[in-house]
Amino acid sequence: MFTWFRHRAIDRELTQILDEHERVRSDASLIRDFLLRVLADNRDGVEKFSDEALADAAAIIDQVGPGAFYWMTDIAAQMVVLSEATLRGFTTNVSIELGATADADSIVELVVKLP
Repeated sequence: MFTWFRHRAIDRELTQILDEHERVRSDASLIRDFLLRVLADNRDGVEKFSDEALADAAAIIDQVGPGAFYWMTDIAAQMVVLSEATLRGFTTNVSIELGATADADSIVELVVKLP
């Protein structure tokens, strides 16, 4: 009987871990997709800070919480460091993996690794 309870507890704990992982992955995908959308909007000349874009950002922050803001800021900081390294003539993992023909979307895809 004790073994049965132990197996049930382990199954429940594993299910919780997998559910949490899936939630984090989903949240990360929302943020990455929003970043890619902002890049596309910028490239296509779409109005910055449009009501639709701000509503989408607010929905992400409501769903994910302050972690979304922090993660997006962290990604921006990584991009600045990559830019600085490039300007100073240093190679980075991005320049090695993507080469000189990398575009902004491929850089975001590489920098924003999903769990």
